[in-house]
Amino acid sequence: MIKKAIFFLLFISGVVYSQTVNGSVQNEDKQNLIGAIVSVEDSNIGVVTDENGLFSIDLTDIDKSKYIVAYLGGYESYRIKVSDFINLKKPIITLKGKVIDLKEVGISPKKMSEKNLGVRKKSAIEYCGYDSELDKYLFKEYAIKIKNKKKIKLKNINITLTNYNIETPILLMFDIYNDKNDFPNESLLEETLSKLISNSDIKNNEISLDVSDKNIWIEEDFYVSVRAANDFKGKLILSGNVFAFSQDTFLRFYNGNWSSFSGAPSINVGVFVKK
Repeated sequence: MIKKAIFFLLFISGVVYSQTVNGSVQNEDKQNLIGAIVSVEDSNIGVVTDENGLFSIDLTDIDKSKYIVAYLGGYESYRIKVSDFINLKKPIITLKGKVIDLKEVGISPKKMSEKNLGVRKKSAIEYCGYDSELDKYLFKEYAIKIKNKKKIKLKNINITLTNYNIETPILLMFDIYNDKNDFPNESLLEETLSKLISNSDIKNNEISLDVSDKNIWIEEDFYVSVRAANDFKGKLILSGNVFAFSQDTFLRFYNGNWSSFSGAPSINVGVFVKK
């Protein structure tokens, strides 16, 4: 009888103190947003919304004075204190579209040249990536820095692979950040850049996202990033240059702080450059 009472009290305690929040993320038109990050600020604790924009995050042992941050490329970040977030009757996060003054520049094609910037190394070296059987954190974001002083227009974003086997499609999110103190800072995008990838989408060990119609103009140093945005099954491993000691790869989990390590994954962009 005593054992049953103890078990009952432990069960009730778990129910009372479990603070798992189930909610959704949408835009201002009430459309559900897939692949949005909902995380505890400055930590590796977070989740990603599913194909219906839904999420579930356990905040039981989280300092209630910390903040929850929701983010998706092309939208303004949403920020709320954990204690207030837990008390929401309907935890629906609405992300507002980001307005960026990216004025279209009318330049004749004859006055533009095409270039490729970043790392485009094809090798057998498995530098970094995603493996559903090995990774504790599937939702890592990798970024490389591209030094630039010219006015350029993005044409495509590319990653080169050394090994892959996608059993269920993987949703990849791409982002472009400006620079602050040699780390990625704020997104330069005014819309989400994503691509759902299966084995048939990979050509010559390369994944390419066409952004030539997005009017993305840059005239400064910037960072290009890629992250997995769904709980897929399989692996997607990027090639890279482990001996590029003068370059850094930038890594973070969810909306956590960026860290850097030597070398460079094969992430690059095709651009139009004003002659």
